[in-house]
Amino acid sequence: MANEDGLLPVGLAPEGENDDDTRADAAVLFGIDLGDGSAAPIDVDADDGEGGTATTNSNGTGPSVAGTGNTSKRKSPVWADFEEIYEVINGSRICTNAVCKMCKTTLSARSSAGTGHLKRHQKSCRIKTDQRARVQSRLSYNPNGSVYNWDYKPKVARSELCRLIAKLDLPLGICETDAWEEYIVRVHNPRFVKVPRQTTTRDLGKLFNERCNIIKNCVLSSASSVGLTSDIWSGNAKEDYISVVAYYMTADWELQKKVIGLCLIEVKHTSDNIAEKIACVIEAFGLLDKVFSVTLGNSSSNAKAMETLTPMFAGYLGSEPAPTPSDPNKVKYHLVHQCCACHIINMIVKSGLKRFKPYTEDFRTAINFLNSSNQRIALFNNFCITKGVRPRKFGLDMDVRWNATYLMLKHLLPYKDVFSVFINSNYGSTLLTASHWYIAAKILEFLEVFYDSTVTLSGVYYLTSPLILHHLLDIITHLHESSKNQNLFSVVYPMKLKYLKYWKDISLLYSFAFILDPRGKMRGLFNVLTIMQQKTGFDYSSYYGIVKTKIFKLFNKYEEKFGAARSQRRAAHPASITGKRKHAWGRIFGGPGASGVVGPSPASAPSPSLSTSAAACELSTYLDSDNVTTYEDDFDLLLWWRDHKLTYPVLSIMARDIMSVPRFNSVFRILFQLDRKNT
Repeated sequence: MANEDGLLPVGLAPEGENDDDTRADAAVLFGIDLGDGSAAPIDVDADDGEGGTATTNSNGTGPSVAGTGNTSKRKSPVWADFEEIYEVINGSRICTNAVCKMCKTTLSARSSAGTGHLKRHQKSCRIKTDQRARVQSRLSYNPNGSVYNWDYKPKVARSELCRLIAKLDLPLGICETDAWEEYIVRVHNPRFVKVPRQTTTRDLGKLFNERCNIIKNCVLSSASSVGLTSDIWSGNAKEDYISVVAYYMTADWELQKKVIGLCLIEVKHTSDNIAEKIACVIEAFGLLDKVFSVTLGNSSSNAKAMETLTPMFAGYLGSEPAPTPSDPNKVKYHLVHQCCACHIINMIVKSGLKRFKPYTEDFRTAINFLNSSNQRIALFNNFCITKGVRPRKFGLDMDVRWNATYLMLKHLLPYKDVFSVFINSNYGSTLLTASHWYIAAKILEFLEVFYDSTVTLSGVYYLTSPLILHHLLDIITHLHESSKNQNLFSVVYPMKLKYLKYWKDISLLYSFAFILDPRGKMRGLFNVLTIMQQKTGFDYSSYYGIVKTKIFKLFNKYEEKFGAARSQRRAAHPASITGKRKHAWGRIFGGPGASGVVGPSPASAPSPSLSTSAAACELSTYLDSDNVTTYEDDFDLLLWWRDHKLTYPVLSIMARDIMSVPRFNSVFRILFQLDRKNT
């Protein structure tokens, strides 16, 4: 039997009621004539998509009926996915909210709000629900095109758990805890079973071996050459590890890196032990004949280790006799050994930072005083809030890494007002004065050039080789200008001596990378050397000719090894130049601070004879062509060489190898970034 209470709102009289009385009451109450009962019913829940008013009667006469918290059955189909929430307001039971049955979101359901927002939520929620259903079903296709459903596989779950532990550095025992099992079973998979710690340990070993095989057989096997970095790192467990990182260029000209070795070194860090560890890693990955460059720290043991490693790693470009009067059997190996540029910057700054120590010692005392008491830290935080400044913690610098001193001062300077007042009022005497902050600002300004250079040269996924000569020019210019300040002369003098010790003789690889930037070439190198000669007082006139000769000799080696690539490629017109720029060229070719010099034509320096006229044409054509003048921020050097690899088939290979040489040591970069993060 129909619910009698539910018939009245839709215009139907229940059995036993007097139809005439009902129609008369309706005429008085609503001002409409129901006639003989055949008139269309009034839909109090009719939805217009946005508003909350119902439609008028069939004759179009009479006022609109607004929603009044009716508890009758809703007519809009949107309510099939929502649960109504009623509240008693002023004695009336009114629907105020609607809870989505799919996502449990609570939305407004007052009649004045309409149902338009409910429809929009219903549409988006159904899409998300369908997507989740498809993901949960894990539909996959058989070879014959049929579909099979996803099935829980404990082996796959254990493998993915190992990847999660490795990525997040989680403890091995997390997988056997009750809390972990409860979380997975309740939220993700009711069929999950706890995994013992020993099983996880074995699974991690298997996963490590699988990943090593993938890198060895699939990734690095396709790379034509690699650049290596290595250093020794000490963990919290007081154990020393030696790292080996390989940098290479993919077929799509994308710079990549892989950590191929992190071995425990329990013996003394002698050159023989270092060389043995590195050689074992390289041999295990089959890279003995693919090593183009090795970048190590600046210790004497690393330098002696390279004497052992060089003959082993010289298989990529080979060697040639280089007899001398003292050693007629001497052999020259075509392997690039580079010292970490960031390490050199570190030593340059530390040599001058010693003179700044008396000026920064009071800041260290103040930070130690603040951090020595939790109550004092809380008082400082409250003081900052009172002054409208966001509280923060301050860390001490470290003697071994100068950038920690730079970051300490950089974070202190914005708080100089509140920090000075708080320290001086609680320390018992005036510890920090206005002169302290003035000196700190000057020190920060002086160190900024070195910090920016270190950050830039510590990059991983962009080229740093073409940038090193720019930063050498920045640093020596900064030291030269700062030496004119009598207050800084005692600081700058030892730094300049340290700079000349390592970089007076510019590495040929630095110049090669600069030349292979189409914006630089030989003309740009001439300008750079002229400016550096003005700043250092060292004559670089003969160095220019040496660079020209050496780059042709190096290209001749590439011609012998990769000359066959030319016959397999056809010439192509250069593509459009796009990408990104890493350093301003104004000082070199003009603009503010320019020297005004213009480099000579590359043809002015004699070129050594090459094995073939095609090779001479390829390298000479590149050097004799006009410099690219696209200095916009979107210039990409790799993209330029990728677009011109058909025009310069062999030269592009040489450029790829030189450009991919890292300018930093991997462990130095990790420690440097940790300082930035911790401070």
